[in-house]
Amino acid sequence: MKVRPIEAPDLDVWAAMRGRLWPDAAAADLVAEARAFVAGSADQILAAAFIAEDRAATPLGFVELAVRGFSDGCTSMPVPHVEGWYVEPTARGNGVGRRLLDAAEGWARAHGFSELASDTGVHNEDSLRAHQACGFEEVDRLIKFRKALS
Repeated sequence: MKVRPIEAPDLDVWAAMRGRLWPDAAAADLVAEARAFVAGSADQILAAAFIAEDRAATPLGFVELAVRGFSDGCTSMPVPHVEGWYVEPTARGNGVGRRLLDAAEGWARAHGFSELASDTGVHNEDSLRAHQACGFEEVDRLIKFRKALS
């Protein structure tokens, strides 16, 4: 398995995996964000992105990082935050996710950061276990509310 930074030729496959991670998001928005990153656009939100591939260069997953001003539970500011972490279902349980996070951690250390933050949905037990297996500690739980005003 190989983990490397995402490059322009990866755009289509990365955008497709992003669509599988966030199926409720507008596909055009996911593609536009990916294009902005690979183009090095000034208005991009991502600071780094990595893709994992098997020996045949078949994509297995990706991880994306943004640098946020702060993140709950962290003592340093700013802090790199895992915005997206996805492993294809057929590749799960084989260390792909851990290798992707190793790349994210390496990038963060190389850029002078001392912490890495992430989050997941309250009921996403698979993601919770994956984060814990990679050394993350839970620092908070949150349920957000909305009320339409007429």
